[in-house]
Amino acid sequence: MTARVAQRRELLPVLRDVSLKALSLGLERGSRLIVTVVAASRLGEAAFGLFIFAGTATAILALAADLGLGVWTTRAMARGDGDRSHVVTTGLGLRALAMLPYAVGVVVIAARNTGREARLTLALLGVTAACNAFSDHFGAIFRGVGRFGDEARQNAVRAALTLGAGLIALVLFPSLAAFCGALAAASLAAFVFGSSRVLGLTPLHAPFDRNLAMSALRIAWPIWLAGLLSLLYFKVDTFFVRAFAGDAELGAYGAAYKLFEGAMLLPAVVLAATFPRLARLRADVAAQGRLERRIAGALLAGGVVVAAFAHLARVQLIALLFGASFRRAEGSLSVLALGIPLVYVNFGLTHFLIARDRERVNLWLAAMMLAVTVALDVLLIPHGGGPGAALATVIAEVALTLSCLGALGRRTSSSGIGPRASTRRGQTEEHPEQPVRRSELEEVVEGPVREERTCSKTDAEA
Repeated sequence: MTARVAQRRELLPVLRDVSLKALSLGLERGSRLIVTVVAASRLGEAAFGLFIFAGTATAILALAADLGLGVWTTRAMARGDGDRSHVVTTGLGLRALAMLPYAVGVVVIAARNTGREARLTLALLGVTAACNAFSDHFGAIFRGVGRFGDEARQNAVRAALTLGAGLIALVLFPSLAAFCGALAAASLAAFVFGSSRVLGLTPLHAPFDRNLAMSALRIAWPIWLAGLLSLLYFKVDTFFVRAFAGDAELGAYGAAYKLFEGAMLLPAVVLAATFPRLARLRADVAAQGRLERRIAGALLAGGVVVAAFAHLARVQLIALLFGASFRRAEGSLSVLALGIPLVYVNFGLTHFLIARDRERVNLWLAAMMLAVTVALDVLLIPHGGGPGAALATVIAEVALTLSCLGALGRRTSSSGIGPRASTRRGQTEEHPEQPVRRSELEEVVEGPVREERTCSKTDAEA
């Protein structure tokens, strides 16, 4: 009993930190959704479709240049792997080097697009994505030293700057170029703010460590690859809709998809709050299974309610938020609503895999879902447009649900979701809860950081 009380006391700071993470995450996603909705109504379908395309392209390039450095930085600093200053300097140095091929990629994509507006949009959103990548890295540094309040402030400042600059531009200068310029300025200001906070925390006096850099790349590549494949799975339909149906159809589909993404805030907060307990119970398969079932049931119930609302109120939602010119989005939203319960459940299932130390399964699932999504998009979008892309999303989520359940079911006894396996080496069913080491607690807090790298279709950077 004393051990249990001690564990609970030890976990309280972790829960506080996760709550800060969930609050700042909700604030940032909420502000992003508001700005996107207002942009759609002010810019119109075609310009908004171009914005969706450019934002998706630069987000994929930015993640390709990420190399998994954020998670590596958090782990290395939390576990004391070397001098903190060396870790910060080396991580930021690698990220700066990765920005060189990123910039080349943005230039190449811009050159392949005709029209001054398209090229300017790609350039400005390229700056936005690059600055956001560094701001995310600053957040990883703060998490590594347990400064979750600093991370929350960083996210809050970025959210406020994005919301304020975006809305001012849309009200005073309702053009795509002005809007993207405002987003670039806001991300640059957030970058300057985060840089000052990091310099106040850890002076960058240590030299770039080549050996540490090679070690970082070797450790982080599976996380990076899974994240990249996941984002491609999330966003590949953008390119197919634009190629087969044009910017206007992409704008309508993008409007419906933004509402679909906005609905993902609920499972994001639920898993941010419950993941630490899930990860801590990985030694007690019976208790972990009970918690998994409760979370899955709650997510399914919440998904059904949200899906019913989105389907029944789709006409009013589109008219209120985007205007009459986006009526084509109603069909896509109607189909996407069918997938909301599946996405909610998949959000939980992919986190259950991580809590069971099976992150590599997510890598294979991401690769599989990318292949499935591409095949469905090629089949359905040419004749179905936006609703065809939405149907491909729903079918892919069905496949992901079945795959996750199959992966989670590979255990030998039956106390959780699917058959369960024996406890970890060195622990028994009679005494499953051993005192949690501080390093384990640090990793538990780190779990929600990996949320955006799981395979369920959560929102990615626009």
